[in-house]
Amino acid sequence: MTVLVTGATGLLGRRVVARLLDTGHSVRAMVRRPGTESAFATPPTEVCYGDVTNPDALTEACRDISEVIHLVAVIRGGDRQFRAVNRQGAANVAAAAKEAGSVRRFIHVSALGAADNPRLRYLYSKWQGEQEIISSGLPYVIIRPSLIFGPGDEFTTAVAALVRTMPITPVIGSGNNRLQPIHVDDVARCVVSSVSGNIRGNRVLEIGGPQRLSYNEVVSTVARAMGRKRLRLNIPLWKIRPAVAAMDIITPRAPINRAMLQLVTLRNVAELDSVERVFGFRPRPMAGNIDHVNSITFGEGLRLNLGMASRR
Repeated sequence: MTVLVTGATGLLGRRVVARLLDTGHSVRAMVRRPGTESAFATPPTEVCYGDVTNPDALTEACRDISEVIHLVAVIRGGDRQFRAVNRQGAANVAAAAKEAGSVRRFIHVSALGAADNPRLRYLYSKWQGEQEIISSGLPYVIIRPSLIFGPGDEFTTAVAALVRTMPITPVIGSGNNRLQPIHVDDVARCVVSSVSGNIRGNRVLEIGGPQRLSYNEVVSTVARAMGRKRLRLNIPLWKIRPAVAAMDIITPRAPINRAMLQLVTLRNVAELDSVERVFGFRPRPMAGNIDHVNSITFGEGLRLNLGMASRR
């Protein structure tokens, strides 16, 4: 039978579709609008059109599907968008999968740090989405990755834009909070491995890369990859919060919004052997695997910093 992938044209979705095809699966890719199929390096077996906020489209998308991989999420926007997509969108996909009667497993990609804490807004909406999957009665695997990096990601692209355009790189807060960045291709490998039945039972799996890096170390790693030596200027949170809130209102393309600010200032780590223990391989480190940051030009960096450029 066929695997349905929602969010198929996104950063992770494109890799998941390609890996599923490479491993012999039939893939039905759900995309929001016609014309976006060019994002796929290898065309999926089928393409369907729809939105996770549209139950009718999901009913059709889930017809004769054996597994669902749900990747759709938003990190930009306010509480209304978070509820509509991250919570209710997950509920809609789960309901359609349950109604189809053929779905053997539901794989849901959430976020490391998802928690029952309304103050964390984005992470709270991701936790709510998880609860919708768990309560659906479908067999599930929920994967919570740490910050994802790779060509086209928002995280290292934003850091690279600052490094490219500024003689001193601003760092939010002390920069001592720990992160565990994981490469997008490694996350895709974990997701597809979950489809093949290697994961037994209902599971919530937290995954991260092979290193725990402070935010300061992440900035230094990006700067080294770009051949740059940059001084860092640590900006207290109380100073940066008003500016981030204002940018969030002025432009939907702000280099960092309030939800992202929470993510990069929280401790965001899993067990160091989380991937190797469950999925049987060691994920790649950030150093040596971020050559894509060198493609950021000075002009593009300026536009990204000002919220005037589309994310890659």
